[in-house]
Amino acid sequence: MKAIAGWCVLVLLATNGFAQEEVLDATDLDAIRAKAGMDAAVEGLVTDIGTTKDSSITFINIGMPKKEGFVALVFQKDYQAFPDGFDMFRNQKVRVKGMVKLYRSETPQIILTSPEQIEILEE
Repeated sequence: MKAIAGWCVLVLLATNGFAQEEVLDATDLDAIRAKAGMDAAVEGLVTDIGTTKDSSITFINIGMPKKEGFVALVFQKDYQAFPDGFDMFRNQKVRVKGMVKLYRSETPQIILTSPEQIEILEE
């Protein structure tokens, strides 16, 4: 009986460890780059939101000014998944989840295809 109780405690501890996700700071570009090719959660303040001239991509810059740091991208084919648009995220602290990719081997980014991948955090 003690062996079963001990095993249950170990399972609970292991499960709790897996349930807690590591959250990366959007300004820690080296840590985010280290997660390239893996799923990650990144959080920080949205500093800018912009769209390409042809409206094919929306950029949500997080933690640093545009073209300097981490960015969440939404491609036009996925705009319908975001019926409320993107302005609600402006100047908000957000958490973004998804696979980290490196643009031109340098700029870390996560491509958003679903609103469940981005959430506004309460301070």
